[in-house]
Amino acid sequence: MSKDENKNISKWFKVSFFIILLIGAGYFFGIICKQIGQSYELLLSPSKELPILLFWFLGALFAVMISSGLVAALVKPIRVGIIAFALSGLAMLLGWKVSIINCVLVIVYFLIAIFYTISIDKELNQRIKFSVRPISEGQALLSMVLILIACGSLYFGYSAHIKEEGFSIPEFYIEKLQEQMEKRMIGEQLPASQRRLAIAKFREEFQNLINDLTERMKSYEKFIPIAISLSLFMPLVTITRLLSWVPTVILSIIFSLLKAMGITKIVSETKEVQRLVIS
Repeated sequence: MSKDENKNISKWFKVSFFIILLIGAGYFFGIICKQIGQSYELLLSPSKELPILLFWFLGALFAVMISSGLVAALVKPIRVGIIAFALSGLAMLLGWKVSIINCVLVIVYFLIAIFYTISIDKELNQRIKFSVRPISEGQALLSMVLILIACGSLYFGYSAHIKEEGFSIPEFYIEKLQEQMEKRMIGEQLPASQRRLAIAKFREEFQNLINDLTERMKSYEKFIPIAISLSLFMPLVTITRLLSWVPTVILSIIFSLLKAMGITKIVSETKEVQRLVIS
């Protein structure tokens, strides 16, 4: 086997490694989307599990952003990078759930990924020196699409739950409201026997009020998943914007390590430049 053949095999082995990273990140993100679609109760009722789910979501999001940055910058020709994003979309579906709606959301991700890959390739080719900045700037739209997919998972998961079981006010809020109203409406100075009767009567009336409210909300329950998903979308966008420096820093470290390990190298190219001058 010649030296050039060994070099090509080594190169494609490295390319395959970066593609596998992106596919794995896509699968991991799909698993998190599946969990979000089943965790609507955590959003309606405060729980210690909610920050843990948020942590895993950010981890999956950053994993996709970092691996996509590596593929967009290093995997050439560009069509191979596009194929890599297509495979990551399929992996995302496998980790999530194969359905028509999920396929549509993943196709949106794939189209944005194509735009992202082409724009990164163009920006890097126009620069005199390699920089992580074009990669980080292009990830804003990609991260927003990934957040949209997660919120879409929540919406369709909660919608399916409401269709099957109907909407009900979370017990957490009912108990808190009942407790506060009991303290205000039933005085501590009442005798024990009268107080027990007053509490029993109040709870009966309060339950009737909750049942009446739930019944009235049935005509609007189809809009509740939309409201919940929108209320999640903006906070997640804000959080990812505040933490947008994290993938950039990690990518900078990875590129430096890859160069130090000899996996990548800086090459100089001579290009012809066309300029308009006075003849």
